[in-house]
Amino acid sequence: MMLAMTGDDYDQRSLQRRREVLALPMVALQHPRHLAPTNRLEWRTVPDAVGVGPEGAAYAVWPHSIDSRRKQVASYTEAGLGAVAEIQTQLRVRFVQPLPGDQLLLVAARARRQPLNAEIWNWQGQRTGVGQLGDAIESLLTTPSGKVWVGYFDEALGGRGPEGHGLARFSSSLDSEWLYPGGSSLPSIVDCYTLNVDGEDAYCCPYTGFHLLAMRGDTVTDRGPAPHHFADGLLIDGTRGALIGGQQAEYDQATPMHLDTRRVAAAGAPRRIVRPNGIEIAGRGYQCRGPNLHVFINNTWYQIGLDTLTAPPPAVSI
Repeated sequence: MMLAMTGDDYDQRSLQRRREVLALPMVALQHPRHLAPTNRLEWRTVPDAVGVGPEGAAYAVWPHSIDSRRKQVASYTEAGLGAVAEIQTQLRVRFVQPLPGDQLLLVAARARRQPLNAEIWNWQGQRTGVGQLGDAIESLLTTPSGKVWVGYFDEALGGRGPEGHGLARFSSSLDSEWLYPGGSSLPSIVDCYTLNVDGEDAYCCPYTGFHLLAMRGDTVTDRGPAPHHFADGLLIDGTRGALIGGQQAEYDQATPMHLDTRRVAAAGAPRRIVRPNGIEIAGRGYQCRGPNLHVFINNTWYQIGLDTLTAPPPAVSI
């Protein structure tokens, strides 16, 4: 008869797993860039939302120091601060993404009290559209043509809107275009743990089956079970890929993988992602676009690509 695992047993197992992860070869994040509002006295220095657009620029939404309805939205590139807009919105903004025609998409994660949880703005501070993208949004990325891919977390399960499908795609005017087909032979999406949008295509590796799913247009391809579960991020480049994160102790683990037409398999030993100085990456936020991982830690924006993640040796000298 097997005894149930106690809290102490679970903690000990997690500690042991963390020690194993800490022993992995380290690979350092690159290209640190500091994000800040234009005036630190007027705007808070912790953003409500950060996002990376399909062109590789970062976007941040800074709340006003006094009036929570006022926001400063700014873009950032390798050259530094780009366009800046000031807006007023009632949304509790969790996601920011660009849309074609110098438009900005701001979205709240929840839609229970405010069903219209998406707004489109221009850089002149004018709201040009509103929409409903569903409740319990976990991830959101736009494409070069303006499509909006949305993944939902498990509180969306059973919802009557797009959230009940786990994954949805909307037009640039926020009309529902495609919903992940429920009741089909495809794996169900209880929680869209990962979302990668590369060009117009999307990829995810959702709970509970953790199959790698590829979406091109309205077609879904099941690439089979992933070699590592509970990843927070997913990188894809042709037949190469990597799963970023995992269960608790594995939050900074990168698991390289190989994709072919039949299956997905691990490809080499996992590594541990650290900051350029070797410090851990706790308190981070991941965003994945194609082969590139974008990591936001406090107000610093880092990047790392598959080439670096998979290049031997991946060690950092401290």
